[in-house]
Amino acid sequence: MQILCDSTSIQEALDTQAELTRLITGYVERLGDYDGYELGQLVQFIVMAGSDTVIELEAALGFSVRVNRFSGCRYGDADFLPFWEVIEAHRYWYEVVYVLGDDGFGIVIFVPKDADAELIEMLQHYTPE
Repeated sequence: MQILCDSTSIQEALDTQAELTRLITGYVERLGDYDGYELGQLVQFIVMAGSDTVIELEAALGFSVRVNRFSGCRYGDADFLPFWEVIEAHRYWYEVVYVLGDDGFGIVIFVPKDADAELIEMLQHYTPE
């Protein structure tokens, strides 16, 4: 798992996979319009490896993606709704966006489609067609 929290680490990650490079570059370009802010003040990227587990992701985040932090409902409960802002499926990756602060700070998680089976099942369930 890579945690990209500044311009240097983001730049180093851009050479890993073409689709991932395109997705991250899009964020960098859009967020570049915010003068006076270092990229790490606006966004943090987490790039999971296929061998990473949902438990490792949650440890890195400091919260559970399988529990709605507002309602307390868990994935699998009839009333569960994820609390991410956006989820998109791409050819090789799921892109999951959490906005965590009133200032707009967010975390973007890139999950490879061959990652932890429990996580992939949840992402597939909630990804719009």
